[in-house]
Amino acid sequence: MFNYAFIKTLDVLYVESDDKTNEHFSSMLEKQFKNVYTFKTAKEAIQRYKENKDENFDINIIISDINLEDMCGLDLLKEIRSFDTFIPIILTTNEIEPKKLLKAIDLQATDMLEKPINAKDLVFSVERICQNKYHDKLKIQTQKDLEDIREVINEVALVTKTDLDGKITFVNKYFCETSGFSEEEVLGQTHDIIKDESTNVLIYNSLWKSVKSGNIWEGKLKNKTKDEEEFYVYLTVIPIFKEASKIEELMWVCFLATDDELEQKQFKKKAAENFHANRRINTEARDKIDELIRKISLYRNMETHVLAEKERGAKFASQIKFYEEEVSEIEDKLKETSEKASVKIKKVLADEKETREKKEKAASSLEKLTSELDVKNKSIKVLTKELDEQVKIIEKLMRSIDSKENEMGMN
Repeated sequence: MFNYAFIKTLDVLYVESDDKTNEHFSSMLEKQFKNVYTFKTAKEAIQRYKENKDENFDINIIISDINLEDMCGLDLLKEIRSFDTFIPIILTTNEIEPKKLLKAIDLQATDMLEKPINAKDLVFSVERICQNKYHDKLKIQTQKDLEDIREVINEVALVTKTDLDGKITFVNKYFCETSGFSEEEVLGQTHDIIKDESTNVLIYNSLWKSVKSGNIWEGKLKNKTKDEEEFYVYLTVIPIFKEASKIEELMWVCFLATDDELEQKQFKKKAAENFHANRRINTEARDKIDELIRKISLYRNMETHVLAEKERGAKFASQIKFYEEEVSEIEDKLKETSEKASVKIKKVLADEKETREKKEKAASSLEKLTSELDVKNKSIKVLTKELDEQVKIIEKLMRSIDSKENEMGMN
């Protein structure tokens, strides 16, 4: 959950030429932040910011409309970026145009919101930006706290510092007493000088992956002294940041393990005596260490939250990629199906053409046969008529013959 108490410690500079909008959002922002400084013109806002930037006028975020009375909000952004490259700046606009958006991105605008602006969206954007600032501020403060209590830790723990390649740049007296190595023997070396060879290499891989990502690593390790005697430590490796996001060096803080483990490994008597002595931590030192642990825990929770957001974004990106691949696969299948369908259609059209040609040929042949049949039918009709006439003549002759026979008494 976001720390809203932190928002109440932040100051906002708001630039809007429209009186109604200026009044509305100024009122809304005043409910969320410590101080809201409102201006109607860019020149007035820039001048005030320049004059008071290094004094008590501690602005944490700037919100400006693009269309101001005296200049474009992009010009205001450009002017501020000429002397301050870190201050978060949100631009508001009636319409997000591609050219203006690209220019805003080039000038490192933090966000751009389209009007009419939903108050919830504006506050969400500001909170998201301030959350990152809170995260960075907490990280820097944690490093300062580490430096403040380093003297206390030096009295109760084995402390070393290394660069990002693991080379030791600082070692305290207690480390030398416990390990048996002198300061001259340790400086410039890596922690391999005390690493026990039986320790799983994956543990060290996890350690380096974690701290180089800006996270604190904690774990229990087995080490060995210069005389090859084993000892166990509870190790905390803390990244030290030069700036909010740049790791400068690493602090390695080791607390010796329990009495039982020391006795089991027959650790040298001096180390055991030091361990007992270290338990006599005064109340003030213990309180400081507890406070540091609380802050480190809070910092790690913030890191976990940011990591979760990154993982969620990566998940969405993965889903988008999955759907893009799925759409591409569907398009390929559609293309393949379309090509197959095209081949089938061409074949059907070819078959249809062939069938049509056969039908036309058959129709032509039928028409020719019909015509010939009509001619033959006519011939048959003529022959039939002639035959009928011959039949009639024959019948007439037969009757004439019969008549003659009767007359002659032949019947």
